[in-house]
Amino acid sequence: MFEFYIASFFLIFLVIAKVFDFNLAGLLINMLIRVLSGIVFISVCNYIIFLSGRNFHVNINEISVSISAILGMSGLSFLYIFQWILTMM
Repeated sequence: MFEFYIASFFLIFLVIAKVFDFNLAGLLINMLIRVLSGIVFISVCNYIIFLSGRNFHVNINEISVSISAILGMSGLSFLYIFQWILTMM
């Protein structure tokens, strides 16, 4: 079932890219760079938070990687702020 969702996502992505005439290779490379830099950002921030003795962190999972790919570093900063707010309550 998971493979169906992945195939559907890529099909919808290709149709939207064709309709709006995107440079597909450039867009995919940009998203790949954002994902990789997001994973590094999350790892470094989690390590710094661990060293400071705090107990909140952001997991590296599908949601955080998707936010990293779409919104970039500002989205990851939002994830950390949201996690900090949730741990304060």
